[in-house]
Amino acid sequence: MNRSSTMVALSGALLLCTIALTYSRPVVAKDPSIDQLVWQRRLLIVFANPHDVSSLDKQRAIATQACKDFAERDLDLIQVVGNDVTGTSDSADALRQRFNVSAGTFRALLIGKDGGVKIDSRQPVTQAQLVSTIDAMPMRRQETNGSNEKQ
Repeated sequence: MNRSSTMVALSGALLLCTIALTYSRPVVAKDPSIDQLVWQRRLLIVFANPHDVSSLDKQRAIATQACKDFAERDLDLIQVVGNDVTGTSDSADALRQRFNVSAGTFRALLIGKDGGVKIDSRQPVTQAQLVSTIDAMPMRRQETNGSNEKQ
């Protein structure tokens, strides 16, 4: 496959995963703010330069592959590409300021339900890193213990 057809395939798969993850959240009139998601969702916030999307493309591909893991772990993908933001109503500038991210740089941040930064990476975060970090969180262990007790 050439780069163009690969990008179309990844975009389509990411769209399907995004739709699945979006409908796993309560329906709201617009995307919620980061503050509204605290204690409700975990977040993978990806910042990228719109003129250099190679790391963003890799992170999107990982998110697409990890769609089921994202859903099982209450994990949402938020993308900040230049001044465009998807997944939250917060502005790009507000997010960069809040998480101390310089414009034009790639950063991937895993945010726990408590609002704390659990991973801060200048490279795409692998599915294994995301899953193992989340599964080690005390709140996640409580969630899985609770679901095991119901069965």
